[in-house]
Amino acid sequence: MEENESVEVVQQLASPQARLGAYLVDIGLAIVTLGIGWFIWSLFTWQTGQTPAKRLMKQVVVGEKTGQPFTWVQMLLREAAVKWVAGGLASTASNGITFVIDSLFVFREDRKTVHDMIVQSKVIQL
Repeated sequence: MEENESVEVVQQLASPQARLGAYLVDIGLAIVTLGIGWFIWSLFTWQTGQTPAKRLMKQVVVGEKTGQPFTWVQMLLREAAVKWVAGGLASTASNGITFVIDSLFVFREDRKTVHDMIVQSKVIQL
């Protein structure tokens, strides 16, 4: 290979079913651990661009443009600020409609939900 040739790595997007599975596993883990265990585990998994369920299901949140796993701070922004706070407020104000709409966006060709678009992320399958 010559010096100026680059190798493009193709990242396989996580399927809608895999993303739904990870979401349900995260909910289950949060319930079983009363939220505390899930949160503590998240503090460790976020540094690799994963939630506890994404770690178990071999999925990673990566930057839309860079393809690099999200950092701990980016995951904090994605999960806490965008999904929990903003998403929770919007969902409460709309009686859950915005949560449903956000979830249905995973069926788009690029499989990006609204919160993925806001933070410029995508979820890939390892």
